[in-house]
Amino acid sequence: MAELNRQEIERQQQLWVDNWAKMMVQIWQDKLQFWNIRRTGTLMGSFTESVTHDGLSANIVMRFLRYGIYQAYGVGNGYTHDNGGDLPFLGAAYRREHRLDVPRKVGPAWGDYFTSGEPRERRDWFNPKLYASLMRMKETMAHMVGEEAAAVLCEALEDARKAIAR
Repeated sequence: MAELNRQEIERQQQLWVDNWAKMMVQIWQDKLQFWNIRRTGTLMGSFTESVTHDGLSANIVMRFLRYGIYQAYGVGNGYTHDNGGDLPFLGAAYRREHRLDVPRKVGPAWGDYFTSGEPRERRDWFNPKLYASLMRMKETMAHMVGEEAAAVLCEALEDARKAIAR
């Protein structure tokens, strides 16, 4: 009886993790729409999730195109690793001098739309929701593991009670 209960708890845990991964993708896609990060729809369509279960552990893999992170952090062309935070092209004088402050056609390979002329801004569709969801997962899993531990403890106490009663 208790073994069946533990199997049911493990099944519920696996189902919860599977649904969490699917919901995380949906939340991210909703945030992309909110921030209007969807010119071609390629990033939106690139999301995949996979969950593998191995006994008491689960491995969750979330994938999407790398440039989605650049959108979240407001970075892109001109940002280099280890530049010490010196980004002269964000300064108003630099932008005026290089005509980055006026709307202009985007490169020939990308089509016929125009930039706004404004500096890039952070549109963080990624981190806040991920962090909040991970904290929620931690709480839920702690609760589920607590239930499983309580079931094992109750089983042991029941076995002890039966042994004494004989």
